Amino acid sequence: MDDERDLPVPGTAGGPLRKALAVLEVLAEAPGPLTLSELSRLADLPKSTLHRLMRVLTDNGLAVRKESKSYELGTYLSRLAATGGGPPPAHGPDYPVTPFLLDLFRRTNRIVSLGTLAGTRVRHTGTLYGQEHARLAMALRQPVPAHTSAAGRLLLAMAGQNPADVLATTAPGSRALPARTDAMRREFARIRRTGLSYARSERIPELVELAAPVRLGRTGPPAAIVVADTATNRDLRSVARTLLNTVDAIERDLAAVC
Repeated sequence: MDDERDLPVPGTAGGPLRKALAVLEVLAEAPGPLTLSELSRLADLPKSTLHRLMRVLTDNGLAVRKESKSYELGTYLSRLAATGGGPPPAHGPDYPVTPFLLDLFRRTNRIVSLGTLAGTRVRHTGTLYGQEHARLAMALRQPVPAHTSAAGRLLLAMAGQNPADVLATTAPGSRALPARTDAMRREFARIRRTGLSYARSERIPELVELAAPVRLGRTGPPAAIVVADTATNRDLRSVARTLLNTVDAIERDLAAVC
């Protein structure tokens, strides 16, 4: 099971997330690719640290290693920025949720994302993943009806939505509607009680999600911090405490600055 201790505040000196963000900022400001020596000087980090760090950043598309053995900013962040609309994206180096998402990804080695409601659909930003999860992560980023995913159900439940109203707009006249409404009502009650939503995606059958609500400020609806994996892998509920610790750390950090 993953380490369940409280997460460090991102501003802590010497933290691995602070180092990763420092490198990304240096790459973003550079006029061209940088060698490891140049990165070491500009980010004020030893080469031994950068060797390990750049392997993680390149594996996840955050940085690209050129044939000249120099590095430049990857296209991953710009692809996220191109989605447009909705709340401020979670991927920008200055956005306060980013370090926590990166740390959660490091701790769980699963897909990590920030989900928000956009009308009756759920959309994801700031999605982090390894190469083995690339296809599922890209599928997760496609907006889907909220009631078909764990993240969407969590956000609907936390918003106090009536399951009958939710399903009436998606399956009008269905004979299964009363039974499904009762099942969803029980699920919403369980989500509100536990603060967690766990389910296989109806639109991506190979994907299982675990989601917890997080407030990104004193006002506005909650978002969902999501950890996802393939349905054949070990039970996602084993990382529930790590996920809840992440939510607590985000809310503590934002409370201190908002």
